[in-house]
Amino acid sequence: MSQNQDKPQKAGLCWIRPDQWDRLKQVAEDSDRLEASWEEWEAKSLEMIEVFATRGICIEKVDVDVEVLIAWCEERDQPVNASTRAEYVTKKMLSAPPIKDIRQVH
Repeated sequence: MSQNQDKPQKAGLCWIRPDQWDRLKQVAEDSDRLEASWEEWEAKSLEMIEVFATRGICIEKVDVDVEVLIAWCEERDQPVNASTRAEYVTKKMLSAPPIKDIRQVH
């Protein structure tokens, strides 16, 4: 097996804090496609994480501060929507320091 096949696939999920859900709904261009409540969104997101896990894809919850996301989108003259949320999460994951695998540390 190649080295890439040995590593589980990983993706990020924009994880919104419960107290910021209403703010996201106010500013999101695609608010009509978002769940009515944070609790509904959380349940759907957790279900999605489980489905991806059965396919060997690890979904990482990436904490997103909605005000920081808004500022990031404004800097790029982009709306807050599914595409920009995904791009923001990807960039945030790529800029995070790597987590060391302690199994390989001697």
